[in-house]
Amino acid sequence: MIEALVAAATDTAFRSVEVRRMAPEPHGPALVLANHGGGLGDILTVIAGCKRFPRFLARDIIWRIPVARQIMNTVGAIPVSRRQDHGGAADNTSMFDAAFEGLENGDLLAIYPEGESIAEPRLAPLRTGAARILLGAWARGVDVSIVPMGLHYFDISVLRGRCLVEVGPPVRMSELVPGLPSDQPLAEANHEAVKALTAVISERLGAVVAEYADWDQRKDFEAAATVYLHAVGTGDDVSYSDLATTAEQISQAPPAARELVRRRLQAHSAALELLGLRESELPQVALTSRQLANRTGRLLALAPFAAYGATVNGLPMVGLRAISLTGVAPATAASLKPAFAMIAFPAMWTALGWWGYRRGGLFAAALMASTGPASLGATVAVAEQGQLMVMMTRAYRRAKGPALDQLLNARESLVEAVGEAINSQEAR
Repeated sequence: MIEALVAAATDTAFRSVEVRRMAPEPHGPALVLANHGGGLGDILTVIAGCKRFPRFLARDIIWRIPVARQIMNTVGAIPVSRRQDHGGAADNTSMFDAAFEGLENGDLLAIYPEGESIAEPRLAPLRTGAARILLGAWARGVDVSIVPMGLHYFDISVLRGRCLVEVGPPVRMSELVPGLPSDQPLAEANHEAVKALTAVISERLGAVVAEYADWDQRKDFEAAATVYLHAVGTGDDVSYSDLATTAEQISQAPPAARELVRRRLQAHSAALELLGLRESELPQVALTSRQLANRTGRLLALAPFAAYGATVNGLPMVGLRAISLTGVAPATAASLKPAFAMIAFPAMWTALGWWGYRRGGLFAAALMASTGPASLGATVAVAEQGQLMVMMTRAYRRAKGPALDQLLNARESLVEAVGEAINSQEAR
């Protein structure tokens, strides 16, 4: 049941979640260490990156919410008492005891060692909790596997975005112990060992987490990577895994190469704007009139279902839009939107079912409730594809003469700059 709910929530929150694993997930006691920039969405993506269902270490204030408390207890989550929430009264004795017991039983635990959701797309200094758990388990005779997990998001602030989960190679505590200070017993109270192990964890996690100056830089480099990958022939549907990797290569290039990419991206974006297109839609500019007509026909066939979906799901959709307009930080929006969607949409569908029950009994209730999610899918499809078709039709009329020549020249210059940035990064 929980797995089905998580799958439904993931499909609601993300258009795609790709998992890139460098080695098999270890059996037995293991601790997943993930960066925390996606708010509530990070829970879903960590689960997607694990073969086993993980037990999360999470803020204990979540247990104050009745429904959330039941869910957290069902999945075996472990409450963490944070100083930000409790001040000097924070006490994590029970948290450490539960974590040690779970690892002794061979569980897979998951923790965000930064301690809180980070507003910028880079790894923040790590807290010591993960190292103390690992050392405490080691002192109790448990050799824990450490699994670093990097979470990469394409435009984290939007619902139905794309995500890459990069799972680094695991390492066992027994492999790290020889490099830790050994003048005192290795346990959670050994401050020097905790400090040294935290540095190792930071290095391991940093290897799978992309580092950018800010979200604007990340968006720019991912946009440039999209152009480059389309141009070098990886296909119209570029995987986010390839896109994120290429953007990170640009970010690691020398400053001059990065600046050249950004300048040429601005020129390319200006040329695209003249055609009224996004880069991902450019390969389809060559569609024939018949192809455009066929696509339009399919959208028109879905239009009645989409209109019904917009009516019955209208209030939750307006709520999601309102969150976007508040101007909250991307990481905050990444938490609010899926949380709101998982509550508001089922509430509307339940209301539909109740309306059906009052008029036709259980069968009518089930039928009416099912029309909510089914029609929502039609609404999303028509909205996304309809917007694309409007842009495509406009571009089809404009894709002749100077505007197209200007775009192609700007595109070629941008692709050249990205190639130089990648080559310079690889040569370093």
